[in-house]
Amino acid sequence: MTILHAVMAPADAGVVQDMREVDVYDLPASLSDDVTGVHLAGDVDQEFLVEHREALSEFVSHGGRVMVNGHVQRIFLDGLVRWRKLDFRTPADLALTRVGEHPVWAGIDPDALLYNTGMKGIIDLAERERIGVAGFYGRGCYLHLPAETLVVHTIGATAAPLDYEYPLGRGQVLVHGGNDLLQFATADRGTARMRDQLLTWLSGR
Repeated sequence: MTILHAVMAPADAGVVQDMREVDVYDLPASLSDDVTGVHLAGDVDQEFLVEHREALSEFVSHGGRVMVNGHVQRIFLDGLVRWRKLDFRTPADLALTRVGEHPVWAGIDPDALLYNTGMKGIIDLAERERIGVAGFYGRGCYLHLPAETLVVHTIGATAAPLDYEYPLGRGQVLVHGGNDLLQFATADRGTARMRDQLLTWLSGR
């Protein structure tokens, strides 16, 4: 079984963090039968992926799994919707609420994801609120989601969906509407387990 990590201009085409790193422009040709999941970095070329929507959708429909990071502006997979920026003023407008259970976030406190501090070591919530900056995990939302969608997190008082999963044929698509999810899987946040949980999900074809 192979998990692909599609990025722009990879430094190494080898295995990085248990995923085989591939240039996004090589992704369509890399979807071999042994690939169970694809992890798309948030900055990949969506215009290029649109040209290969049929192949990507077929991969998922046949049982594959795709993790989409970032702000979707081009519909490159069946069922995706476009990201919308929120009008926010304070961190409270970006607060996360867990509304659905998902194995990738099992045991993860949403409060641990909200703030970036730039500091090493475990910092309690009160200190993160005092010195941290919100908005990296999410500052927008996705509306008009496909039928049978599981919403994992909503954002702010609007309770608009930020993280969600939906079925496509025999496969699944998982969408996170912010900076790459793995950036938030760290020991300092107490969220390191999220990395292995994501890999397990991506291997579940």
